[in-house]
Amino acid sequence: MKHGGGSKPGERAETRRVRVEREMNDHRAMTVRLVDSGECRTLVGYGSPGVRRALERTAAGETVTLTLAPTPGRGNTWLALDC
Repeated sequence: MKHGGGSKPGERAETRRVRVEREMNDHRAMTVRLVDSGECRTLVGYGSPGVRRALERTAAGETVTLTLAPTPGRGNTWLALDC
């Protein structure tokens, strides 16, 4: 996955417990909420096809642990690097 500018996604990665707010849509985006802070994050990219497939199978309300990194240059959007 290619990213323009700034640091590499893995350099700012964090592992967090999240609750799925909105399941993955047709554009492969989904909304999760951090369990500890209540912050919402929109996932727009995935570290591998396996991560994407695993998250496609999660339903709203499910809680999972994800390794997340901000998406460079795209506002408040995130990559799910691992689950």
